[in-house]
Amino acid sequence: MFEWIGAMTGQAVAIEERAPTASVAVDGAAVFLLGAALQFNVLTSSFGLPFQRLSDLLPFLLIPWLGLRRAVLAEAMRSVAPLSGIVVVIAASLVLKAHILAGDVYLTLVLLLYVVQAFILLVLFRDARIESAFCAGLLAGLLGSLAVLLLTSTGASLERFGLAVPTDGLDEDLKLFFQDKLGGLWISGNETGHVFALAGAAALLLSLRYRTKAVYLVYFAALLTSFPLTNNRAGLIMPLLFLAVLMRRNLKAPAILTALGILGALLVAWSVTGEIPLPGTLSQAIERRFAEDTNVSSNVDERFLSGISALQLVVAYPFGVGEVARRSGLQALTGLVTPHNGFVSLALQSGLATLLLLVAGLVRILLAPGAAGPLLTYTALFLIPSLMFEELSVNQYVLFFMALVVASLAIAREPGALRTGPG
Repeated sequence: MFEWIGAMTGQAVAIEERAPTASVAVDGAAVFLLGAALQFNVLTSSFGLPFQRLSDLLPFLLIPWLGLRRAVLAEAMRSVAPLSGIVVVIAASLVLKAHILAGDVYLTLVLLLYVVQAFILLVLFRDARIESAFCAGLLAGLLGSLAVLLLTSTGASLERFGLAVPTDGLDEDLKLFFQDKLGGLWISGNETGHVFALAGAAALLLSLRYRTKAVYLVYFAALLTSFPLTNNRAGLIMPLLFLAVLMRRNLKAPAILTALGILGALLVAWSVTGEIPLPGTLSQAIERRFAEDTNVSSNVDERFLSGISALQLVVAYPFGVGEVARRSGLQALTGLVTPHNGFVSLALQSGLATLLLLVAGLVRILLAPGAAGPLLTYTALFLIPSLMFEELSVNQYVLFFMALVVASLAIAREPGALRTGPG
């Protein structure tokens, strides 16, 4: 498995000609800013614009600009049938979704725009230099988003700057929940934790491509910094796994024994004093989310029940259902208003056929990771666990990477070609 992951950095399809350096610099700057904007995703609706977030506005700028590149136009001509099919399937939900109220088609329309934009980006990403610039932008944006999260923890009011989701009008229980699981730029830590986790795909790609583990270690340090504030456990799973993969050759006996010794000392101190001797916020987060969490079993049962019950709504509304009807339907079935599952929520949001496109894209990528390339492969590996835990189809960052996976279905693969730029 480890060799397979490392090999991804040197495998992918290629463009026919090496792009001029000046063109690569311009396109690289554009995708860098896109990556940064996806993570540092300002709420443009706070300024009266008809878009929820900055990333929803960018397709209107980037599609007509980047879409006119020669390689993009050539690929679009070759892929017109599958790309049109994908667009029609997603667009069907816009007109056939049941119980539509104001705003109920917004995220489906955003997904449609993201898919077209993603198709263009996947063609450009055949040049590894442009793909790397995009990944660097994601990590730069993550650091900015982390700074906003830290500012939020001080009690700073950032809504008027578009740096926080307004909570006016929410009931007190929800407000307390959002205070316990801070989200920063996103509504809660349950979203932010997975947004930060998914950025691990970019960090892993850059670390392996340029043979420097420091990139992933800095990323992981940022993720750990956010944990005491987001209190999101599930978002640590894949980053921890790939940290072990990346550092496997550094795990010598002395390092392992030292780590076990530190862990043992912490456990002894906790058993004797009832407190974990770590910085206050981190200690409280570990105790609350691991040591003192007695609701793990009921939490698993709740998620399973809500997911299964939501499937009944998927069958009843194969083209999707409006937000109000969906929440009332789930509440009637389970007493909950969320399916706790990104796959199910996507089907309810944009239709069963859209979900099948996503699943088909993930399967295609994982069956042929060398042909898919490193970014898509790592994205699939990080994306699947996150979607299993949370209703993330409402999150524009995650929605973008869903679109990337779906758009990959329209990209023809040319085995044997080499990627341009650093492998």
